[in-house]
This record gives sequence, structure tokens and C-alpha cells, in this order.
Amino acid sequence: MTKHIIDEYQLIDGSRCSVARTWGCNLISWNTRGMELMYCPPELPESAAKITGGGNPILFPAVGRTWDLSGDKPILGPYRIYGSEHRYHMPNHGIVFKSHFERTGLMETPFLVTSVYDICIPEEVHQESYPFDVRLTQSFTLKPDRIDLWARITNADTKPAPVAFGYHPYFRVSNPERKGVEIKLPATKEVILTPDTILPTGEMKDFDGVLKLAPGVYYDNLYTGLVGRRMSLWDKQAGRVVHVDFDQNTEFLVVYAPDNSDFVCIEPWTRGLGAFMELGRSDWEKTNTIKILQPGETVFFSVTFSVEFVH
Repeated sequence: MTKHIIDEYQLIDGSRCSVARTWGCNLISWNTRGMELMYCPPELPESAAKITGGGNPILFPAVGRTWDLSGDKPILGPYRIYGSEHRYHMPNHGIVFKSHFERTGLMETPFLVTSVYDICIPEEVHQESYPFDVRLTQSFTLKPDRIDLWARITNADTKPAPVAFGYHPYFRVSNPERKGVEIKLPATKEVILTPDTILPTGEMKDFDGVLKLAPGVYYDNLYTGLVGRRMSLWDKQAGRVVHVDFDQNTEFLVVYAPDNSDFVCIEPWTRGLGAFMELGRSDWEKTNTIKILQPGETVFFSVTFSVEFVH
């Protein structure tokens, strides 16, 4: 088992959080008013074999899975870039798990703590998975009953670079039967996905904005047509609502909740699902399936997690 570096922060009111900087800068704990809101199994991150499993995985520079669909069966991970014969491999949800972070800023007061981290991508990861010099800075600000997250992404390369981004927060729910658990999403469309590769089929169906989770159902749903900037996880038995507020760079919302799980993930994503499969096209730099950062260009992605207690 790997011994990880975990940074712990606490406010005077008892609010606290923990960031596993050596496991993808993952927010593995968020505790307010004595209540733990993040789901992360006790064996993680020490026994982690992948980016997901608990906390708040950071998805970069890919969201979802990349597939080679040229053969009889889909192959997970391989992709090519037009003009190169090299075969790259993009892991599920990106390369954060294969990289590490350094803490580059810290400001602590009794009522607010801000920590800042920069990604360090090993050269072999560039060669194997992502041949672009794109820099990621991740910040967390702990406040009473909330955490503000923002990411700064800069293309430091001399060529355009494809970049997707998202967060994958695992929020606890009070019961795996999902009694009193529902999600409110500011979306008008559900994107229909293939059951095996979890890619868009090209079809959509209307969505009324409320998803009442049923027991024993596996959810891995994608929503778009956004009409607001807040999604909320209601847990009536726990007497709380967890809100995720997001900026204009969020274009898709994901709900992930395996059957009989003690968590529900409500995830803000940019566009980019399956987009690395398109990089073999001659016109990939003009694609609308993923953000293309020009040399020197910077984008931000900001999200706030907050909790409201209800009766």
C-alpha cells in the first residue's frame, strides 16, 4: 500500500476537509457540523488502483472513456492524433491518477482556508497518453457549510490542445434504498448512452428536471440543455440538501449511482465525452466535441459545493 500525503484543513467552527494531493488532489473528506458529506471508503486512497472510488476525483484532460471502435470489439483507451502514427492511450477520466500535485499556495484564517495545487505530469505520461503541455492549477477554499473549487487550465504548448474537465464528487446518502433521495437538475434533455461503451447514441429525450432515485437501479446518466447553474441532491431522511453550483463552462451534468450504493455522484462536466476518438480526423482542431485551447490560452472552471439543512 502507498503512503499518501493528505492535507487537512479546519475552521474555528469545526468545519474541516482533507485533500489527498498524491491521489489526484482528491477532496476525500468534507465535514461540517459534525456531519461527513463525502463518501470515501476507509481503504482509500492507500489501496486505490484507479482515479474513481470516492471523494472528488478531478477529470482532466478527458471525461469518460476513450474507445477504439475500428475493430469487431471496442478497445478501451487507444486513440491517434492526425498526422502521427503513434498510438496513445487515454485512461478513463484522464491522466490525473498518473500525475501528482504540489501545493503551491496556502492561506489560513479562523474562518476561511484556501489551498492551491499545481499538477506535475511525468514525461512518460505525456508520451503515452497526452502529448500536450497543458498546465492545471486546482484551488480549494473551505468556508462554513461550503467549499469553493476552481481550476485554471493553460495551454503552455506551441500547438492547439484538446481539453475536457470535470469533477466527480461522491456525496453520501443516508440509505442505500434511496428513500427520500432525489436530484434536481437544471437540464431539459437526457442524452441517451450506449450500455457498453457509455457513449452518446445521438438520441435525446425530454427531462423534467427531477430525478427520483429508485432502489436497486444503476444510474449512469448524462444531461444537457442547461437552464440554470445549480444542481441539488436532496436527502430527506438525513435532513439536508447538497448543492453543486457551477459556472458557464459546465455543459453537461452526470448522475452516477450504482445500485445499493451509499453515495450519489452529481457531476459538472465540460463537453468532451468520447472526443479523443475524434482526434484522428484531419479537422479535429475545429471540432465542437471538446474545447480546443490555443497556445497561451487559459480557461477557468469553478464550482461550489454547499449544504443546506432542512426539516
